[in-house]
Amino acid sequence: MKVRCCAIALLGGLWGLPASAAKTDVVVLLNGDRITGEVKELAYGQLKFSTDDMGTLYIEWSKIASLTTAQQLQVELADGRRVFGQAPEAGVSRGALSLRGGAPAGAVVVPMEVPMSDVVRVVTLGAGEWKERLDAAVSLGYSFSQASDTQVFNFAGSIGSRDRRQHWNVALDAQLTSQDGGRASQRAALVGTRERFMPDRYYRESALEFTRNQELGLDLRSLVSLSFGRYLIQDQGHEWRAGIGLAASAERGYDGNRRESLEAQFSSSVRLFNFDSPQLHLVAGLTLLPSLSDTGRLRGESSLKLRRELAPDLFLEFGFYDSYDNRPAEGAEKNDWSVVTSLGYTF
Repeated sequence: MKVRCCAIALLGGLWGLPASAAKTDVVVLLNGDRITGEVKELAYGQLKFSTDDMGTLYIEWSKIASLTTAQQLQVELADGRRVFGQAPEAGVSRGALSLRGGAPAGAVVVPMEVPMSDVVRVVTLGAGEWKERLDAAVSLGYSFSQASDTQVFNFAGSIGSRDRRQHWNVALDAQLTSQDGGRASQRAALVGTRERFMPDRYYRESALEFTRNQELGLDLRSLVSLSFGRYLIQDQGHEWRAGIGLAASAERGYDGNRRESLEAQFSSSVRLFNFDSPQLHLVAGLTLLPSLSDTGRLRGESSLKLRRELAPDLFLEFGFYDSYDNRPAEGAEKNDWSVVTSLGYTF
């Protein structure tokens, strides 16, 4: 019931995005083609570009010769700098982004000309209503084994937004396994994160997490954490970050026992992107949490997700998840892993 309510609440934020503003931005490709529309975002090597006649296009950044727009842009560079301004004219050099206009206090001052190859991410600022700046995705999975009469349902959804100072995200991942004549098993995690950008690719992140895992004997774990880290690699095809921090958790087991713990937190995640056919997006993450208050206890979370695009905004995803606790609740398993195949859609 808790998972169902969370899913409904999350889906409620994905509806009713308003119409786009006037489309007056211009992209010129290396082959000379000129496209008029509206810049939405550049992320992971692809420019999201909305047009009236062709719908939303995803254009490889390496195929763009120039971009002009009157929108206010936040441009993240490969060396970790963030610059702000408009691009009202094409760069003097072919394959360059020419930025003009004022910049907020503490930011790199424009005008300047930036090689396209040095641009990692572009975000539009201050245009449209707040709903237009949301990024969201939802996926559903189902599997059935006739031999064991086992059914597995999986739901995953996320919603978030990015501005010049921070990136926030709320994600729900839930899995329900049922078997004829056997007990049902439930795994669910609701995680909210807020990442604050710092100079030279450093970041500070706070997180609030609620977790349930019946295989590990965990009815509910509430966790709050604060970490500090850096993007070690950040370019148009790769992203690798690592951080260290502290976490405090309160647990309630199915056996009725309650535990509180102060833990160190070591985390790392990698993203890889391939835009040649087929388009692939690989995300891998690992978090280790050795307890500081319960000496000898170690928890770990790992995940691997491979997403393949089937059509614009529609994807097929294969996921692997693993949870480990060397001191679980009495009678519970130390390790719980699952493999999930799901069909999803991005907004």
